[in-house]
Amino acid sequence: MHGVTRFAANPVVRTVQRALQGGPSAGKSKATSCQKERALDLSRKLVELARRRGSDKAAAANIAHALARSFKSEFSTFQAQDVVQLATALQKLRQKNVMLLDAMASHVLRGIVAYPLYALCNIPNCFARLGYLHRQLMDAVASHVSERADKLTPVDIASLVFAYAELAHHPRSNLLEACAEQLQNCYLEVGGPNCAIILNSYSRLSECNPTVFYSLSRSVVHTPPESFEVHHISLIMNAYAKCAVRKSQTMNVLGDFLTERVHELSPQNVSNIVHAFSRLSCYNVQLFQNLVTRVASEDLKAYKLYELGVLCHNLAKLKSGGPTVYNAMFGELATRPPEAWEPKAVAQVLDALRRSTFRHEALLAILFHRFFGNLPKAVHPLTQASWCLIELDALDRAKDLKQELPDDEPEQGFPEARYAMRRVFELLEGLDQAEPFTPTQRCHVQQLIRVSAVAWT
Repeated sequence: MHGVTRFAANPVVRTVQRALQGGPSAGKSKATSCQKERALDLSRKLVELARRRGSDKAAAANIAHALARSFKSEFSTFQAQDVVQLATALQKLRQKNVMLLDAMASHVLRGIVAYPLYALCNIPNCFARLGYLHRQLMDAVASHVSERADKLTPVDIASLVFAYAELAHHPRSNLLEACAEQLQNCYLEVGGPNCAIILNSYSRLSECNPTVFYSLSRSVVHTPPESFEVHHISLIMNAYAKCAVRKSQTMNVLGDFLTERVHELSPQNVSNIVHAFSRLSCYNVQLFQNLVTRVASEDLKAYKLYELGVLCHNLAKLKSGGPTVYNAMFGELATRPPEAWEPKAVAQVLDALRRSTFRHEALLAILFHRFFGNLPKAVHPLTQASWCLIELDALDRAKDLKQELPDDEPEQGFPEARYAMRRVFELLEGLDQAEPFTPTQRCHVQQLIRVSAVAWT
């Protein structure tokens, strides 16, 4: 007892306690004192810190460091609930202490049969939010939970599949299939946010399981619209588009949810929603009228170049909008610096110009010079952009490229334009030699050759 009394009366310990309560930092002495405390007490201090607003990150880091050094030696003092609370606290405090996370994973692996299912879903979720992949833990949890998936709640499923998607780790067992089967039994309990998380996670893992999409499309129909945030709806639409699941009724229901909430959408949401409808060949008249009205009247500087390129390309594919909205989008794109243009964005916007029939000469000139100044090394943007330039009758701009023509290039006709396309075909030949074209790529190249031949006749 005397030893304990002397330790509690230690002024350094009192300084650490004051620091954890919002007082001044104790520097190196804080970490030293933390190491003397029991691991479970340190864990509880982290949990308490996580509950406060504006917690001292330095104090949290010191406690986590001390806890990492003592956790394994005091393994038996921790119960499953303690580990869950600790994982949640570390995630909230953004403390990615690898030594401590490894020790916690070992605790789970040793006693996995004693862990409740909700704990085995929450702990990987916290690891994922910290960006830490512990492969052995993730595989063991997947194997264990897949055999008990019929007891999972929708929240458990959302937490678990998010973890695997966030870490881009595909479980080796049949976990995803087992979760899909369980969703058939509990789809009415899923709710808006969890529906978005589950569908987005499956699509990120390229797990386009029809059972999941069928079950959750029924969940969407039975869920009150007000339970969805607009970004949840965007995520759901994007998941259907990525997996090419054509559920036009579900897309229209979701579109109706958004019709009066267009003003709440972020630029990324707008771009993703239009892309999803275009990818699935769906259309919601009232939603798109409101979207086009918003885009035509707002400041488009808030959009990233890629987002604006995707937006105008997919609006053009859907034949939605008129001169006002296209002039606004093309005008804003023409102000972006040439070095910001990636080959894919160049090809998309050229295709938008071709489809929309609204010419914008300043933008066309920028895209032409950007394309030939930095020819793509991928087949699709190379063939798509070249074809669009021919269709737009823009190859006469080649005389402004200041190319050094080879001696064997005939002078009659349009030598500059002919040589520009010759560079494209030479690059395509090299790409084919490096890796033979797929049948689809070969069709695109053949189409480009045909339109090029017509253009010179």
